[in-house]
Amino acid sequence: MRKIVRFTVYSLLAALSVAVLPAKGSDFRIGDGSGGSALTPLRQALLKLAKDAGKENAEFSISRLTPQQALKKLAAGELELIIMESRDIPANLKNLSRIPFAAEALICYTGRGNPLQSLSIRQLKEIWAGDRPVWRPYNGEFNDIHRIGLDFHHGGFVEARFLGGKLRSAGVFRVKDIRRAWLFCSSSALLCAPWSEELPADLKAIAIEGIAPAPETIIRRKYPLNLRYEFITLKKTIPAADKFIKLVMSPEYSAMLRESSLLPIPSKGGKL
Repeated sequence: MRKIVRFTVYSLLAALSVAVLPAKGSDFRIGDGSGGSALTPLRQALLKLAKDAGKENAEFSISRLTPQQALKKLAAGELELIIMESRDIPANLKNLSRIPFAAEALICYTGRGNPLQSLSIRQLKEIWAGDRPVWRPYNGEFNDIHRIGLDFHHGGFVEARFLGGKLRSAGVFRVKDIRRAWLFCSSSALLCAPWSEELPADLKAIAIEGIAPAPETIIRRKYPLNLRYEFITLKKTIPAADKFIKLVMSPEYSAMLRESSLLPIPSKGGKL
């Protein structure tokens, strides 16, 4: 007898591994190979799908997997849809459909009084790994760099992808909420956190490798510190998978993605 766990969502969903399994012959099984980051803001679409499935006496499952596991299970017919970050997707995939749906980015924020305009990726890693970094090599000022980050389950995942997976840099002050992080961010601070459209007027975003972060540069993958999430299905999939993808790509859910620091990627022919 299969173990059944009723649906909960990842950041209501932090430790989700398996949810509900549907009636025989109508399984909709999702594999999350993104590490959880992309799954979090999809909760409303998943909850709506679960509600509709309940009305039809159908259920679905979500498994958290490595990218390799997710692709293997999809190819074997053990999943109907997987969520992955584009960099983890092999270039030689066959008989699969790829639908990019959202982008995410690591942004470096500081106060507007800081003369710094741009950092290289090498400089950023140097600052983040240092015992007690100072601003002088980067903007000519002599004060210490007060580093601020988010914890792993509240945005630190993106930092981990680019600056190291353990999030144990000595001296990095961590908070759970980006709005709280802004309270501590000043011209002597460097905050590394996901993209936000609600940046306070006294803060600014630093360019990386000379490219300023903006929705267009992130979505078009010009800004270097970006992640791109995709849905992957078999060429011939089930109606529930198509329904889920259409829900997430709709204007209603695009707004929800933005509220979670993700930028929706328009479907082909759509405008940014």
